[in-house]
Amino acid sequence: MSRYEWREVRTEYREVRASAHGDELRYILNRETIRDTATGRTVTRAIVRHPGVCVIVPFLTEERIVLVRQYRESIDRELWELPAGTLAGREDNGRVVATETPAACAARELREETGYAAARWDKVAELVVMPGGNEQILHLYFAHGLTRREQALEEGEAISEVRAFGGTELERMIASGEIVDTKTLVGLLLALARRPSGIKF
Repeated sequence: MSRYEWREVRTEYREVRASAHGDELRYILNRETIRDTATGRTVTRAIVRHPGVCVIVPFLTEERIVLVRQYRESIDRELWELPAGTLAGREDNGRVVATETPAACAARELREETGYAAARWDKVAELVVMPGGNEQILHLYFAHGLTRREQALEEGEAISEVRAFGGTELERMIASGEIVDTKTLVGLLLALARRPSGIKF
């Protein structure tokens, strides 16, 4: 039994986006009051409730990894990123519950963002992204045996380029600060570290 009790949960905002699959709940922002039963103290926190994110490291070959170049409104610039996406979810008693598996989300996002389908999937990690105020879990997959299909971007996605990079070039891009997206750095560093030669900066 947890020593913490939730006294009040009030949803302040819901992020809902239109997509080819209908309106999608992306996350909710709550104001939550929590009591520590050991000390009797209560705190109120803003917490983002989220269904989770899948990030895919697509291996075109054992040495070449596919990235997408995507415009991000929040920082007004394009970034080189690994393909990724939010799990479909629904609201349930002040939380967001995923309504699809991470594996299904990963396969869908790879196809939509890059136009590739994968024959083999390896789940590599589950990571907590920002536990100070966000429950988002990052599900990281390696995808192998890629076959070219057709890209199917969602409304609002601004991907201008899909390109495969070799390990040496990715190391240079990381070291020079050309790749700055956190989820992409984590995925690439885990992928590059598994090579016999490891990572060289």
